[in-house]
Amino acid sequence: MARKRLAQDVYAVILVGGKGKRLRPLSTDSRPKAFLSVTGNKKTMFKTTVDRIRRIIPAKNILVVANKRHSGLVRKDFPDIKGANLILEPVSRNTAPAVALAAFRLKDTSGDAPMVVAPTDQYIIDEKRYLIAIRRGVEFLGKNKNALVTIGVKPTFPDTGLGYIKVHSPQAMDHNIYKVEEFVEKPDLEAAGRYVDSGFYLWNTGVFIFRTNAILKAFSKLAPVICRRLEGIALGAEKRYAKLPNISMDYAIMEKADNVYCVKGAYGWKDMGSFESIKEILRMESKARLT
Repeated sequence: MARKRLAQDVYAVILVGGKGKRLRPLSTDSRPKAFLSVTGNKKTMFKTTVDRIRRIIPAKNILVVANKRHSGLVRKDFPDIKGANLILEPVSRNTAPAVALAAFRLKDTSGDAPMVVAPTDQYIIDEKRYLIAIRRGVEFLGKNKNALVTIGVKPTFPDTGLGYIKVHSPQAMDHNIYKVEEFVEKPDLEAAGRYVDSGFYLWNTGVFIFRTNAILKAFSKLAPVICRRLEGIALGAEKRYAKLPNISMDYAIMEKADNVYCVKGAYGWKDMGSFESIKEILRMESKARLT
C-alpha cells in the first residue's frame, strides 16, 4: 500500500533550516544537522528523508526550503531537484516562515495543492507504516479541505525533551484520525508520566499535512505579520525577510487553530535532535545487527 504513489497533485516540502544547537560541535553553521550522517545507513538525515518520501511522491513534486548558504549541500544529496523547487531563505527564520514561503510558492504554481511538510531530524523504524500514516492524512484532506493535519505517535516512556499532542478522545474518529485538543511543550517528568498513562497524548513528530488554501488562510488569521510580509516577497529581499518572526509552526499556527487533526502513526519514531537520542538509535541498530 505505502509504495503506491500518491495523487499527482500532492507535494512534499522538506525543511532543512534547523541549526542543531544541541548537536554542537558536530553540527555547525556551514554543515547543520540535516547534512550529518549519524546512523548506520551512512546517509545524511536530509538524503534519508528525501529517499523515504520519494517512495510515494516523485522528485518533481518535492520542494526543499533551506538557507541559501546550504544550496550546494542540498544539490549534492538531491541532484534531481528541480531548480524552482529549491527555495533558499536569505536567513533562517524557523519553521513557520519556511512553511508559509513554500505554501505561497505552491499556490502560485499548483493552486490548492495538498502539501506534506517533513522535517529531516527523524529516525523512522518502520518506513512502510510511516508512509501509510502520511497517506491517511492526505486522504483525510479529500473530505476535509480546510483541515490542518499533523502526525503523532504513541509515547513509549515519559520523555521530557519532546512536545506532546493531546487528542480530544482516545477513540479515533476516522481511520486513526483524531481531533486535536491542544499541544503541550516539553513537560516535566511527573506530567510526562501522566500523559503516557492517560492515553490522550501522543508525541509530536512535527509532520504537517494540509492544502495550500487552508494553511495560507490560517497564516492570514493567526500569523498575519508573516502572511503580509511574505506575500509577493522577492527572496532577494534579505532585510525584509530578516524581519520576519523567528517562530515555529506549532507556536504560530497549530496551537491556535481550531481545525487541527492528528494521524496516529504506528511506525516507531525517534527525534534526532540531541546526542542522547542519537546514542540510543545507535544502540538500537547495534542490537538489531546482533540478533
